[in-house]
Amino acid sequence: MQPSPPYIKSRVPAGRCGDWWVEKFRVQPSERRDTRPACFRSPPGTYTRLKKGNDVFMTDFYDEWWTQREAILQAQARGGRVLVTGLGLGLVAVSMLEAAGSHVQQVVAIERSADVIALVAPGLIAAYGGRLKVVCANAFEWLPSAGERYSIGWHDIWPNPHEPGVLAEAERLEQRFAPWCDWQGNWVREYRAAEQIESAV
Repeated sequence: MQPSPPYIKSRVPAGRCGDWWVEKFRVQPSERRDTRPACFRSPPGTYTRLKKGNDVFMTDFYDEWWTQREAILQAQARGGRVLVTGLGLGLVAVSMLEAAGSHVQQVVAIERSADVIALVAPGLIAAYGGRLKVVCANAFEWLPSAGERYSIGWHDIWPNPHEPGVLAEAERLEQRFAPWCDWQGNWVREYRAAEQIESAV
């Protein structure tokens, strides 16, 4: 049985490139008791968010990591080469590469924004070298080369899991990459499933 992967916060430094920002911010202790399930609670502390203008695309809150946990566990168990659409803050890639007992050889991240790549990728590539490959491309247009194979395909390119049409888009990506991937999942489905746990409590 694989050990459970640890929660990892973003190590990406604050910065700006074009319309995109990486920003550090503080969460203060709440005066109200948080009655949500543990997977939706982030303790007080310093966090990181990726923004385009005033729109937040990703944070390293515990819920965003936890709702990618199934992909991390699958990568940890299967190893090999992993395909990720959407670089974001690089949390899922880092978690896959650092999971205890992981045999992930390489994570290939497809990110369409050159500005996001400029902000996030340099430090990660410096840390992981050839184990992380970042491709600047649109996930709905890019395809792997003939003969490539991935143990995992994970799709997370949306800032809001409730935006109309995003689940259908996620399923389109799964269909698109099915010939190259042994297992696939997406953040939209996992986040909504976690909310069902919350509503049942």
